[in-house]
Amino acid sequence: MRRKSLLAGAIAIAGVLAVGVPVVAAAASTTATSPGATKITCTFKNYNQTPKQFSGFSFGYISCPKPIGHGVQSATYSATVNAKTGAATEKGSYTNWFAAGTVYGTYSLRGQYTSPTTATFKGTYTISGGTGAYKGAKATGPLTCSTTNAGATSTCTSVQYTGS
Repeated sequence: MRRKSLLAGAIAIAGVLAVGVPVVAAAASTTATSPGATKITCTFKNYNQTPKQFSGFSFGYISCPKPIGHGVQSATYSATVNAKTGAATEKGSYTNWFAAGTVYGTYSLRGQYTSPTTATFKGTYTISGGTGAYKGAKATGPLTCSTTNAGATSTCTSVQYTGS
């Protein structure tokens, strides 16, 4: 069966977005409006291990400011793509590993392919727990991702707030 090039590129994005899921520097999250809340922006570089599948897994590298620092991530995903419009969705689960512990949770993204290889996505993440310094972590926040190589890799950014 012949597929349109947009669909081929869209399928590849599936796992790319699995990265950008943040960490929490404290056991409980704080909203941006709380007094003393500190904004933390983390960036992720993700490598999709199943780039031409609608479900699969990925791994990536995480960079956050101190005191969180650098870490690694693994994620699983499932995706949908509209071959006619380029609209796509992705949802999945992840675990982030850092020197002080782990965090884990889920994410959901919606996006748009503007070419067979280029797409941007926006959505949310949820941190449902953690270990070590992040034991009991809970948070939600915004997540943005993009790819320029049909989902073989992606770059994501997450924002969260922690208490003082």
